[in-house]
Amino acid sequence: MKIFDVESKIEVNNKQLEFYYEMYDKLETKFSFLVVIYSFMFIYMIELFKYFIDADITLTNAVFIILFIVFLVFLGTSLHYTYLLQKPVDIHYLNEPNHFYIDKLNEYKTKLNYNDELNSDDEYILNEYVNLTYLDEQEIALSKNIKAYRKKRGLYYKNFNIILLCLVLYVFISSFVIFEKRKENTSFDLKNYKEVINYLNSKKMSEKPKVDPKMVIPGNPVAVKQGGVTSTPKETIRQVPKINKDKR
Repeated sequence: MKIFDVESKIEVNNKQLEFYYEMYDKLETKFSFLVVIYSFMFIYMIELFKYFIDADITLTNAVFIILFIVFLVFLGTSLHYTYLLQKPVDIHYLNEPNHFYIDKLNEYKTKLNYNDELNSDDEYILNEYVNLTYLDEQEIALSKNIKAYRKKRGLYYKNFNIILLCLVLYVFISSFVIFEKRKENTSFDLKNYKEVINYLNSKKMSEKPKVDPKMVIPGNPVAVKQGGVTSTPKETIRQVPKINKDKR
């Protein structure tokens, strides 16, 4: 490559422009990773806020409140960086070739007082001037695109580190809330226990007493003879009638 050759510089600048266009597009596609992380964290966010509002002032809850506030600060910072990442910025592109071959060429003809009849030297001079203008536009676009890309890349890596801290805090405080809720559901409440015992005792008191079959006094039916005489024996013995096998 010839360092002072205009055409060599133009070729190198074109490659650099294409490289940074591609890198900038790849950086934009990394936004989907941030969306996945945010979606995961917002699944349990409502429960965290409920616990934060209803939490009693205890030592363990104080640790949770502090960590939750730190988590919200980091999350807010991450969302701010995400907004800056998605905020549109100016990406510079070169003008169309006709802009240089026609517009700039005619400007140089007017500026240098050239007519339509050009000799080889005039064409060479005009070609060099147009190439220099093209090179200048390349360098301006390349310089601004490099700054835009580096700024976006810096924001992305800062946001990446912050969102990882958010994720660690989120896992910790979510686990804490889940553990505390399970502890509350499985805790032994003496007051409730006494209420249950009293309820069972009241059920037992309300139950009717059972009858002992051994204490039942046998009944004595009234015997009436066919002649009309009624007799009430003191004790009637039940006899099982015999079956006459001869009569069927």
